Amino acid sequence: MKIHLALWALLAATGLGAASDSDITWLVRYEGKSLPQEQGWRPVGGLAPRASLVDGALRIVDDSATDAGSFRATWKPDPNCEVIVEARVRVESIKAGPKGGTSFWPAVEGAPVGLLVSDGRRQEGLVLRPEKIATFLDRVVPMDAKREFHTYRLVMRGNNMSVSVDGVLKIRGEGAFWKPTETPEAFVQFGSNSPQWIGDGYWSSVKLGLRKVSSAPEKPKLRITLSEPWDIPPTKTENSAYKFITPHTRPFLHDMGRGLLLMSVAQGPDAVLEPYGVLKSTDEGKTWQPVSGLQAKSFAPQSILRLPDGDILAISRWTAKYDREDGVYIGMSYRFDPKAERYKMFESLVRVPEGMGAWLCFSRDMFNIGSGEILASVYGAAKTGRRAMLLKSADGGATWTHHSTLGPRPEPSVVRFSDQEMMALLRVNGWMPFEQIWSRDGGKTWTPPITLEEGSVDPDLVYMSNGVVACSYGRPGSNLMFSTDKGKTWGNHHVITGKKGYNYTAIREVRPGRLLYVQDSPRMQALYIDVERLN
Repeated sequence: MKIHLALWALLAATGLGAASDSDITWLVRYEGKSLPQEQGWRPVGGLAPRASLVDGALRIVDDSATDAGSFRATWKPDPNCEVIVEARVRVESIKAGPKGGTSFWPAVEGAPVGLLVSDGRRQEGLVLRPEKIATFLDRVVPMDAKREFHTYRLVMRGNNMSVSVDGVLKIRGEGAFWKPTETPEAFVQFGSNSPQWIGDGYWSSVKLGLRKVSSAPEKPKLRITLSEPWDIPPTKTENSAYKFITPHTRPFLHDMGRGLLLMSVAQGPDAVLEPYGVLKSTDEGKTWQPVSGLQAKSFAPQSILRLPDGDILAISRWTAKYDREDGVYIGMSYRFDPKAERYKMFESLVRVPEGMGAWLCFSRDMFNIGSGEILASVYGAAKTGRRAMLLKSADGGATWTHHSTLGPRPEPSVVRFSDQEMMALLRVNGWMPFEQIWSRDGGKTWTPPITLEEGSVDPDLVYMSNGVVACSYGRPGSNLMFSTDKGKTWGNHHVITGKKGYNYTAIREVRPGRLLYVQDSPRMQALYIDVERLN
């Protein structure tokens, strides 16, 4: 009974459970009994005329790396109505064209099998792959979309867009109808709008309708205000042995208190042992200066923590495997003075369970847990795949031992609510949803993971002074979401930018209720985000 009540509450909150199909006025339709042109749809792209009818469905083959093919119908919006789009589809294949890459960015590159909807102000839709469905940006559901036809229903209300599959809600989609439209024309379009990627899909039917909104929207719990962004320009790199030094990317932001921020940034390509550098700010992130001696260094620090005595401990991102003993790694550690003006270096010894691979990476999080003990999040490549863990040190970072295993995933982000209660998000893979876990014993054991609808890389969590949990994440896009119940539910989704880059992000609370958000696409930028609770 609890499951049914919870589902009904979710449906009611999104307005999906408040009306029936008899209340829908269908405005445009396509049925796979004849070509779309014969039913009033306009072909878009050079490949559209090649579409063919196969067993009651329209087959659209995109086999070109330079052209696309889809069909579009226009409609008239009604501000008092929500929009319903329903399509019955089977996707055969999607892959990169001859010049395509390995990363899939539908919001930028389009989709070879996709459903796109615009209300004249915003546009979004559904991307279909054989092994998953997704929005054009950040909501992803693994499923088999190839073996048989499924009926997909999109419901757009305001800036929300839910997705159901065969009548089962799969994506709640709060804030998912986000992208400013490319044309003031309201339309629905199906097929391929991607010149770069190629694919093959079968469309049995597509229809769009309007339904009067019969329930009041959920009252907002937060007021989110975004400032204008500003650039964090590259700094002049000190002499380095590296041949390729790039502008700053992949920020890892740390609040030292006392008006001091430190940020670790990548200064090389996306590779193992690439160089990193450390920047500091004393004006809440408006300007940044390089920390002397720590630019373009393989063993520059990434995890950084203010110690109880006022000094600052920093641990290198990369460690070196100690080949004489399995499960042992050597890292470089730094002890800064309270203003991060001077530091001393020392080696740290890390012991983890056997079977890890050639490298172990300290992630972003470290915590003082009392009695002189510190927890740090790490991940590495085990023989069975990547693995994320918590390590503990009782001697100021000189030695680290295994505290717990978070899961078989990389790039963990951990937030600490109390001495006992913790929560973590873990990356699964590129353009896949995050996994979420909780601990109620100080991080010693963790719950089985649940899968979110949001993903895909490098989440960063902050437990704000007002009790709100903020989470930044990226690729595709640089994104932000919030929770008012310690991660049980997420909302107030914002796309900071849909532009393409590394799309790594970082956040920290620089004053009560104000976040500093840093992201690297298409270049390193920052902005303030003010978060006010309304209840």
